[in-house]
Amino acid sequence: MIEINTRIQNLKPSATLAINQKVKRLRNQGHIVYNFGFGQSPFTIHQKIVAALIDNADNNDYLPSTGLPELKENISSYLKKYHRVVANPKYIYIGPGSKELLYQTILMLEGVFLIPQGSWVSYLPQVKSKGGKYAILKTPHENNYKVTADILLDYCANNFAGQKNLILNSPNNPTGAVYSAEELKSLSEVCKEHNIIVLSDEIYSLLSFQNGRSSSIGEYYPKKTIVFGGLSKIFSAGGYRLGFMALPQELKFMHENFSSLFSETFSAVASPIQYAACEAFSLKKEVLEQITTNTAILKTIGHYVFNELEGIGVKCTQPQGGFYIMVDFEKYRALFAEKQLFTSKEIANYLLEYGGIALLPGSDFYYNENTLNFRLAYVDFDGKSATKGFSKNHVSDQSFIEQYCPNIYHGLKQLKSILKKM
Repeated sequence: MIEINTRIQNLKPSATLAINQKVKRLRNQGHIVYNFGFGQSPFTIHQKIVAALIDNADNNDYLPSTGLPELKENISSYLKKYHRVVANPKYIYIGPGSKELLYQTILMLEGVFLIPQGSWVSYLPQVKSKGGKYAILKTPHENNYKVTADILLDYCANNFAGQKNLILNSPNNPTGAVYSAEELKSLSEVCKEHNIIVLSDEIYSLLSFQNGRSSSIGEYYPKKTIVFGGLSKIFSAGGYRLGFMALPQELKFMHENFSSLFSETFSAVASPIQYAACEAFSLKKEVLEQITTNTAILKTIGHYVFNELEGIGVKCTQPQGGFYIMVDFEKYRALFAEKQLFTSKEIANYLLEYGGIALLPGSDFYYNENTLNFRLAYVDFDGKSATKGFSKNHVSDQSFIEQYCPNIYHGLKQLKSILKKM
């Protein structure tokens, strides 16, 4: 009898990766599927970044386990310029994706992990895999499912003792919400009062629809905010698997612990990838212009999706950044119940099997299974084609979506048709 760690045995595959594999399988079988389930940037990697990778393809050196010094310097400058976060390059760490660095940090920290309802699917499984304590903070739809200072303060008032670690994500996956500077200031006051460590996941940082940058809680609560980011979303380089974390001066005593943990696990990120990331985070004019265009396209599509669904009475979160919105099918609860569909997972399976619509159920994002919330990712389109069309026409209406994002256009049409028939 072979025994397996029960904490690992009880984990299921990541919902986001699982839905993408299922969609690929169905499409390979000849089915038409509109993939609103997977959140991968559809845009091309800028050629300056690709060229840097090619130029260093023959570099087979083991770099320092904490990362290439030049890359850490570039990330430090990037954080200061775009997010007003002061980070000492010595305490910036490079890992194989921000997901891995979040996990290593969760392994490192004790205490309870506070996860706002409507958060990325992997936070809780990572906490559970180490047997960690956690609490899900309920968030209101009226606030775009963002945790408020009052909600956090109420939890702390009722759970005064022990270390607390807040996981915050802005722009947010799955809601598309972005925390304003005022909201982050209010949260930071509660964090200061209760000595909370913040894990700030800012992987979508420059994909903000308001001013091209999202505020970081690290600006207002610098002493105990650990900032995470990477290449996958803003640079459209998910397959490169490179992320970073910036440890504040106040927590520098953990430096040796992180260095040791990295050296005993992933050793170092691949050398050519780190040199490519060095080019990315230098954010030269051409690269920044591409990010700006990508963000404008996502904003156009996000608002189109929002308006189309709100037009038939589906409650949605306001798309403020990234490439997601959260949709609420509560209006259709009784009609789904007539089909013996009662949970978000059952409805998601039904929509995929009978309508070719791939959505992720809200239960994957810490909502009750009977809450009829779903994450809709609006990136099922050809980024290269959309960029050409957008640059050529600067169109932000239905004709642009129909011509350059046909899966978004026809997928929404299909979803609306199913709901209207019900």
